[in-house]
Amino acid sequence: MSDRNRHRIPDDPAVPALSVLLGPDSRDLLAEVLSQAGGRLGSARATQVRYVPSRSVTVQYRCDVQWHPDSATTVETLVATTESPIPDHLPSVEVDGSPIRVWRYPHDPFLPGLAVASDETKVGEVLGLLGAPADGVDLRRRAYRPGRRAVIEVLSPRTRIFLKVVRPKRVGGLQARHAALAQHVPIPHSYGWSGDLGLVAMQSLPGKTLRKRLEGGSRQLPDPAQLLTLLEGIGAAEPAGGEVVGPAARVQDYSRLLSAVAPDLTTRLESIVGEVAKVPSGSAESVHGDFHSSQILVKGPEVVGLIDIDTVGVGDRADDLATLLGHVSTLALTSASRKAIERYGQELMAAFDQLTSPRDLRLRTAAVVLGFATGPFRVQHKRWPEETERRVVLAEQWIRTAAA
Repeated sequence: MSDRNRHRIPDDPAVPALSVLLGPDSRDLLAEVLSQAGGRLGSARATQVRYVPSRSVTVQYRCDVQWHPDSATTVETLVATTESPIPDHLPSVEVDGSPIRVWRYPHDPFLPGLAVASDETKVGEVLGLLGAPADGVDLRRRAYRPGRRAVIEVLSPRTRIFLKVVRPKRVGGLQARHAALAQHVPIPHSYGWSGDLGLVAMQSLPGKTLRKRLEGGSRQLPDPAQLLTLLEGIGAAEPAGGEVVGPAARVQDYSRLLSAVAPDLTTRLESIVGEVAKVPSGSAESVHGDFHSSQILVKGPEVVGLIDIDTVGVGDRADDLATLLGHVSTLALTSASRKAIERYGQELMAAFDQLTSPRDLRLRTAAVVLGFATGPFRVQHKRWPEETERRVVLAEQWIRTAAA
């Protein structure tokens, strides 16, 4: 790691492993774990960080590994964490009395279904039991949040299915949300689920995400009324899920993390938090909880589906509106289609202003954008300090529009 990158590592005495897992010593840790399994480490880089200041850190790495002297190099995912409790059988080292445990994907100790979902033979057997087409499957990893969730795409000559893997204790609630929403919203059909594995097999829906259409500069975009229809469908369903904590209520957590990784922004972050605190408590109804352009499927100008309903629960509809606005405005920051995306954002805002307090909507959106400001550090963007500040500036702009 270069000197330029080294100074970017946050200093947290309560989590001494942070400097190890994000610094040059991480290579020695990974090399030792791989050697115990018979592998030799080539290159390695952090690709995802989940950091809770003063509490814990989990880092995901992309590693090039050679398993035999004459074999080709393979790409492996390793995860190191200080979270607890973690099974004792995992390899571990100790830093200032704090144990760091390591696992190799897909053997996530919190997601027992992931190893099954990553094995073509076992996936075929599971799909057969669920009554889904299972011949000639090809697997592709689409998402992985260590210890939290994963999505595996299953391709075969006859079908395309997604396997969602969550912690076993959460899978029953996820299946219940699918059952509650299926008659009201165009969500994927669930072929079945396994409580022991924490695994749900879901239908693939047609269309592309709204995000892809926006980034592609498409002029065929859904009218805001269609997006509101999705939310109304969720509201019409029987509540299936717990309380959804909105972005305004979480803004202090966002600020705490950002202050830890970028302390020079602390004063500005505190100002944003102070303004967002003016948002009153909202209503209680069924909401999506993470309603943004990557969750909405469109075909031409028509909305054809809604995915990732893990977060559905009871909250304030205005938070769903703010989440979409915040996501679209953040997306515009780095897109070649920025002007077109911003125009669409203005169209959305004009419609949403008719449904809730324009001032409060903008303050909620500022909180959403501050949440997205944690993203560059989380994915270890090579210029994450600069990208983080760009998002903080955007949140400040939303604050100013609320006061206008």
